[in-house]
Amino acid sequence: MKKFSILILSFLAIAAITSCDDNDSEEFNLNTNTAGEITLSPGSGAFEVTEFNGDDLAERFTWNAISLEVPVQIDYTLQMDTDMGDYSAPQILGASTETNVAVTYETLNAAAIALGGEATVASNYKLRVVATTADPAVNPIVSNEVNIIITPFAAYPFSDLYLVGAATEAGWSNDNNNPALFRDPANETVYYYTGYFNGDEFKLLSTPGFWQPQYGERNGAVGVNDGGGSDPNSFAAPAAGYYDFVVDVDGVTNSSEGASSFSITANSTAATAATYTTVGIIGDSTPAGWGASTAMNQSSFDPHKWSLRNVTLISGELKFRANDDWATNWGSDTEFSGQGTQDGPNVPIAPGAYDIFFNDLDGRYILIPVQ
Repeated sequence: MKKFSILILSFLAIAAITSCDDNDSEEFNLNTNTAGEITLSPGSGAFEVTEFNGDDLAERFTWNAISLEVPVQIDYTLQMDTDMGDYSAPQILGASTETNVAVTYETLNAAAIALGGEATVASNYKLRVVATTADPAVNPIVSNEVNIIITPFAAYPFSDLYLVGAATEAGWSNDNNNPALFRDPANETVYYYTGYFNGDEFKLLSTPGFWQPQYGERNGAVGVNDGGGSDPNSFAAPAAGYYDFVVDVDGVTNSSEGASSFSITANSTAATAATYTTVGIIGDSTPAGWGASTAMNQSSFDPHKWSLRNVTLISGELKFRANDDWATNWGSDTEFSGQGTQDGPNVPIAPGAYDIFFNDLDGRYILIPVQ
């Protein structure tokens, strides 16, 4: 009789468990570990992302495990938001069924940029871990918050083009201080060059010192050999003189001209335009600050072209000005490339080493990071 009673009690216990309805399951909380909390560590950190450490481990974030009274898989998600955010749209740094996530500098960088972070500017963020199960009726557990500081890095996102050929200052040398074209600040496939050309042929290179990628004329538009195709034809200046050259490389591949186009038209005013004794950069990002101009080098081929190679700039602003005087100066509010105007705004600068090119005929400039 005693054994029979035990069997009856066991049956009733099993029946009680299996008869729970949906409302019962909604009352179950995922907080059955001893403290009812997840503790995320380390408790703080500061991370500076650079051009070189993106693939490196920034931190392995860890937390204590959740123990449930019933066997079920627990998923942990490491979330990040700004220090003032509410996690309504967090960045996910990682997810795991284990109690740790390894996070690289590149992952932190992408999350910081996505949350509005600015390159080279240290900003405050916060992290938390959220533990969940597959059952949406089971309430999650949220860990403590960890405060971190991230200084993001923004890689240079643009492709640049350089002149080569008998019509140009560099001749047919692919590594002869080849002049850069000036990229449109609003359309990264469009480039401009207003300047002097010999009456001869020329092409465009992506990287000085290398013949590919190489751009030229193909089927009345633009073609490219990126190293796996055939060389395009040359562009040509009809006769020696000043020209406006505009090229759009949109969609160009080895096998397709895409939506590309180009034009080279005579410029009727450049030959009589004012020339300057000096043009320099000035501003709190430049070597001499706002106190003096740092002189640029004037081209002997075209006196309206100025360049400065491998100059180190700090975070700040700059302008271009002629003859070490503010009577003639150029500025614009676009970073890396733009078209300066007289008394225009200061050019924003991210710190780094740059090759700088300036054209006093139209105020166009381009700053190309030194690799």
